[in-house]
Amino acid sequence: MTVQVAMIIFDGFEEIECVTTIDLLRRANIRVDLISIDNEKKSIKGSHYIELVTEYKFQDFLETLSNYNGIIIPGGPGIVQQLSNQKLIDVIKRFGLLYSIAQQSSNENNNNNNNNNNNNNYNDNNNNRFLAAICAAPQILAKSGLLKGRKVTHFPGCNQFMQDSIELLDQSLVIDGNIITASSAGVTIQFALKIVEYLKGIDASNLLYSQINPIQTKSP
Repeated sequence: MTVQVAMIIFDGFEEIECVTTIDLLRRANIRVDLISIDNEKKSIKGSHYIELVTEYKFQDFLETLSNYNGIIIPGGPGIVQQLSNQKLIDVIKRFGLLYSIAQQSSNENNNNNNNNNNNNNYNDNNNNRFLAAICAAPQILAKSGLLKGRKVTHFPGCNQFMQDSIELLDQSLVIDGNIITASSAGVTIQFALKIVEYLKGIDASNLLYSQINPIQTKSP
């Protein structure tokens, strides 16, 4: 069964958080589709003026939403505008509710799986779906109502709509059930490796890390 995730980008996205994550997931044989938030634009410019050519328009993505194992949202200054983009908020909410993400509180279970190196439990996550957001992007999940009572991290100060969330700003990476959040561009590799681990198991994540950093044998 193909593991398929969507990376949604918009003008002003953070390039490191987007491109690095796509690169690492594809190295792990995870299909990543690059989705334009704008149905009329195929080329999207990042916050440092690097342009990416998207593969699918947003409407095409909506029509195949149920095919995806997860949605990833990079941060960047463009998030400010996207917080008022109701079509994005609605699809995140729809994806979250569709797979009952808001009712899952398995952060403790995920930590136990991590400690036990239990790959079978992680493989089961293929059926659950996930949402991942980094830097300023967790605010999108918060506005969608999916972070109430959930543990989350984010870039300092980017905390709109998080009054009902459990903010862990001393942590650079947080997993709470099917929601994965990270604090900044500097931890993008760890963010991507955690998504690989969630979808394919700790061994797949460790293997990928050893390939990109052969001096080490385990992911950070």
